[in-house]
Amino acid sequence: MLQCPIFTSRQIHDNTRKMPQPTKSETILLLSQLEDISEMISQNTDLASGTLEAFKIKHQPFTQKPVAAKADLLTLIIASVRNNFGKAGIDDKKLLNYLKSTHRFDEAAQLLLAKARHFFQNGNIAEGEKVVDEVRVQLLDKVSPRTEIVYLTRLTFLCGRKHQYDEQLKINLLALDKLNAMSDKTAWHYNISTVFYTNIANNYLTNSDFDKAWIYLQQSLEIAGREKVSTYNKFNVYSHFAFYYESKGDHRLSAEWQEKVIDLLNGDDMHRHYLVQAYFLAIIQYSLLYRLTVLSQKEKRIVTDKQDKFLEEVSRLVPPEPASGNYLMLLYVRAMLAHQKGNQAKAAALLNRCFPAYIKMKHHAYILNCYRLAHEIYYAWGKDTGDAKKLLKAYELKQKESEIIEADSKQSHLQKMEAARVKYDLQQAELSGKLLKQQVEAMNKEVQLTALNLQEKIVLLDDLKAFVSSLKRKDYEGRQFARAVEQKIGTIKITEQDKALLQQKIDDGNAGLFNTLAEMYPTLTPHEVRTCGLIKTGMTNKELSKLYGIGERGYEQLRHRIKIKMKLKRGDNLVKHLMELSAR
Repeated sequence: MLQCPIFTSRQIHDNTRKMPQPTKSETILLLSQLEDISEMISQNTDLASGTLEAFKIKHQPFTQKPVAAKADLLTLIIASVRNNFGKAGIDDKKLLNYLKSTHRFDEAAQLLLAKARHFFQNGNIAEGEKVVDEVRVQLLDKVSPRTEIVYLTRLTFLCGRKHQYDEQLKINLLALDKLNAMSDKTAWHYNISTVFYTNIANNYLTNSDFDKAWIYLQQSLEIAGREKVSTYNKFNVYSHFAFYYESKGDHRLSAEWQEKVIDLLNGDDMHRHYLVQAYFLAIIQYSLLYRLTVLSQKEKRIVTDKQDKFLEEVSRLVPPEPASGNYLMLLYVRAMLAHQKGNQAKAAALLNRCFPAYIKMKHHAYILNCYRLAHEIYYAWGKDTGDAKKLLKAYELKQKESEIIEADSKQSHLQKMEAARVKYDLQQAELSGKLLKQQVEAMNKEVQLTALNLQEKIVLLDDLKAFVSSLKRKDYEGRQFARAVEQKIGTIKITEQDKALLQQKIDDGNAGLFNTLAEMYPTLTPHEVRTCGLIKTGMTNKELSKLYGIGERGYEQLRHRIKIKMKLKRGDNLVKHLMELSAR
């Protein structure tokens, strides 16, 4: 029997040390291969995942941190697309810290945006919003246009959940402009284009602006016809066409677009969830067509045959799990078809199996749908049998449905009011920020003018003193006159009041800067912090020396100490650094 050799930890360590380290060119090659895999994700996630696994098997263990970090990042991005981010087995916080510490800000933002997608997919909107805010505050000004566009997709999702549809439309249009301005038309470009075109169309549909919605839908369909567009994004486009026709009340065309989705996704295990939903929506749209449109008997048979076929196919895909959302939906559509065929007893029994579960889950939309269908079932049942109790029950169900709709209307109104209030508060905050900025700029200008006036006073006195000194050398009377004037000039100094006025203006104009300095550089003394306000005016060591009476060398040493405490390099411009901190 073959036996596996046993290695000690020291032997393993020694063997690892002896492994040849990849050269810089080899590292660049590996990162390039990972970048190619990254491009695959938007087009074919399965292919990208398989290629990444093959890459890991071939090149692990990774001896270069950048390669290992990139491979882990792609693993998490793919996991977020598949909604198993938390099961990837990678410490995303540790990875994020590494990416930030090595100034890989673009990749750090990509990691956070993948994490936000994970939270959104699982209904954790609050945590997802925190992650999106982290990207905005810490990384957005350091990332590429491509990553910024991905950030905007997360932002539009948030606006939708907050019912801020006007803001959502603005962001979508902005993102589309940025996207179209990019010269590099990769697979990613085409795939994400379909997202923004359909998002904008959806915004217009919300306001029943069908003409504008149609323009963007047509553009999304044109892009979806390209070879590089993924199955998911084609599905997204087809689904929006179905929703467009449903919104217009054309249930036949809506159902036909759902059939296009079914044809697209049939046999695709990765998108089975969307296939199941397409079957349900096709059945429902045909049911609405059957009820709301005058059809011939032949047309009714065609519709019913399609519904039966779709119901049979979706039943094979949905396991009988009572707590499953898909199984509850299956019971609902079975009840709908039973009602459509006149079997009200069966319809009521099926509905009674899913209705309590929806109430327990507090699934608002389906609760309303169940009340609506239950009313129709009991009304038809009461009419068919002449049973007054069933007609009374139908009336009570209708009343309950009306109460929910009225409550929804009030809630929607309150949400719109809240959104308007938040928008007003943001506008006021923005206006206050602009006014404060203008005040600070005016104060800084006043400080600069005061300092300039004092500097001009010093220069004028120096010139006069030099002129009088030159007179000394000419004649005795002149020398006596010069000596008298020189003594007079010597008595004219910059007053303490002048200095105090300048310092007060500097303190008033730099309160924010002083707070920032105290927080960022706690080792600075109060005197050094206030001196930073003087240095920010741009005065030289010589000018400061003449103004405050300290030697030039003293100010030079003071600047040097401040730069050391700020960990600035010799060549760094202290005045520029202070201006940047003040702007912050």
